[in-house]
Amino acid sequence: MERIGVILCSKSKQDYPCSVREMYDVSISFKARRIFMDLVYDKWYVNTTSKGFMDPNLNIEPYDSWYIEQSRMMTGNVVTEDMITDWLDRLKLQFPNRENIQLDCHLSTPYFKKLKSIFPQARYIKPMANFTVTAWRYHDASKMFLEGATLEECLEFITKPHVKLRPEEEEKWFYHYNGDKFYGKAWALYIKYNIDNGTVYGLSMGRNPIAYGWVTDESLLSHIYITKGGQYRLPKEISKKLRDAYPYKKRDGLRKDLINLEKSTKQYA
Repeated sequence: MERIGVILCSKSKQDYPCSVREMYDVSISFKARRIFMDLVYDKWYVNTTSKGFMDPNLNIEPYDSWYIEQSRMMTGNVVTEDMITDWLDRLKLQFPNRENIQLDCHLSTPYFKKLKSIFPQARYIKPMANFTVTAWRYHDASKMFLEGATLEECLEFITKPHVKLRPEEEEKWFYHYNGDKFYGKAWALYIKYNIDNGTVYGLSMGRNPIAYGWVTDESLLSHIYITKGGQYRLPKEISKKLRDAYPYKKRDGLRKDLINLEKSTKQYA
């Protein structure tokens, strides 16, 4: 049985004619998937409902994006039922022996459901809800493959549920530069003082050392100063020390890491 992979196109595109692989590579999420597909599949495609399955080396012009369903991250033109029928009919002609193809679908649920109706051996490679987490998964899966993992082990890793290491927020004391004290959670502090909830939540969870003059470590009060613009600050050396100590930092440098990873995959090939 032939095994092929398919990923979704991206709303982010180049503004000039180029290959399919280059057209969407401005999207870091697409780039992470594309590197993985190049590495593990002998044959793979990029899907778009307006054009069907496109070979990554095919040259195309920039175009408007169309989606089966709109979402928070996918906004734009929504395809009609006739367009979906045309898309599926195009795929039937492109792949007449679909029963002999295992199609690994690295795309969202609405597309998989349609593809499953004509590819009986279609398999859903479920992405994470967060695009950045998904991109890191594909980055790490590519490294796993380079280090000897099988395709199945890589796919299992990609679809493994994301476990949040950060603990739940607990009630605590908040101390303000002006002498105010407050006991509770970030949301309650936001409601009472009408300050940004996200920033205060970062303070509560230890990500931000100070927020609007509030701290959770009373000993820091003596170090707070007010800028000419009226903003509350801690000395840079104290802020840096506290930020560096935060144990749940987000991974940074994905684009740079993907560039280095692609160099490794070319050496592997």
